[in-house]
Amino acid sequence: MKKSQVITLVVLVVILGLCIGGYFVGKQYFADKEKKEEAAKTTTALKIDTSKVTGVAYTYSGKTFTIGKVGDIWTNVDDSKMKLRQADVGSMIASLKQIKADTVIKNPKDISQYGFTKTKKGIKPQTQEIYVTTQGNKYYDIFVGSPNPYNQSAYYVMIKGDNNVYLVDGGFTAEYSKTLNELEQETATVNK
Repeated sequence: MKKSQVITLVVLVVILGLCIGGYFVGKQYFADKEKKEEAAKTTTALKIDTSKVTGVAYTYSGKTFTIGKVGDIWTNVDDSKMKLRQADVGSMIASLKQIKADTVIKNPKDISQYGFTKTKKGIKPQTQEIYVTTQGNKYYDIFVGSPNPYNQSAYYVMIKGDNNVYLVDGGFTAEYSKTLNELEQETATVNK
């Protein structure tokens, strides 16, 4: 090989290396930029200090279930003898820590299209209501309306005292789609 060919080959390899490096740097830059833009689009609909939650009442399948905290133990308020699986109840409570919304519908005139009805007593949700009590007698009332017609895993949510409607991931609502019997701790039986 001639000296000029070797120099040309080395220059081409260096250029190729720079192009490949530039590709990966650019790819990472745009991925980071997209994540930042996505994060900027979400809004926090509600934030609760879950370490201070003392009770939750929620509706599911037309019934109301109430969980209260006695010391460090979550119990069924209506049946204190029922032992609840603490990890599952903890997961329910943790889901309320920060409810993020992908979309905010500000002060809509007609909330019925989102699964809510205005009554003399307040808002009646189509799907469920979650009522949270915290230390210091702070209360949060979360209304879950209809699922989004384009994404059935997302729900419309309203918070008492807030006229906006939020479109949120249904993950936290799934946590409250259980009866207390489903949360009951199984007791071991001994066969004699």
